[in-house]
Amino acid sequence: MRKGALLPMRIGQEIKVIMRHRNSTVGFLTKVVGRRREPIPYLIITKPERIVSINQKREYVRLSVSLPVRFRVIDEEGGSIQEGVTIDISAGGALFSTQAEVKAGQKIEIEIQLSPEKTFSCHAHAIRIFERDKTDKNAIRVAIEYDGIGEGHRDRIFRFIFEKQREWLKKGIT
Repeated sequence: MRKGALLPMRIGQEIKVIMRHRNSTVGFLTKVVGRRREPIPYLIITKPERIVSINQKREYVRLSVSLPVRFRVIDEEGGSIQEGVTIDISAGGALFSTQAEVKAGQKIEIEIQLSPEKTFSCHAHAIRIFERDKTDKNAIRVAIEYDGIGEGHRDRIFRFIFEKQREWLKKGIT
């Protein structure tokens, strides 16, 4: 999968696999030896000769998905509740679009609506602000990193991401 799209893999094709395993990122070279379509599509690969640890900047898988967001800037006294929409989400942070004014470094309380019955709430801080986009109703894009969330919260987001990916694969959506 590259940028959310499935890539065709030929039998005999050599591929590079990068994955999370026991709190680290590892990678290896392997060869595609088969494919299965049911119950979900997957590849059968050769056993890797060598697995190497990979240092990468991004620690968590990102999912491009639009979810409702409500947030409040903590730095402002009596800051009002603002709204936005996610562009992508991961277990470490999110990127969302909003009409509200947010500055890099500001701390916020955020609530992301994962489904009609599930929300995720935490404190976060804005790590990057992208310029106003005239094609998107003059909205800004805000990259946030969650602050001090436990593994239980991260696991909820991981589950959401993988369940959504599985759902999309079953529907043939990439």
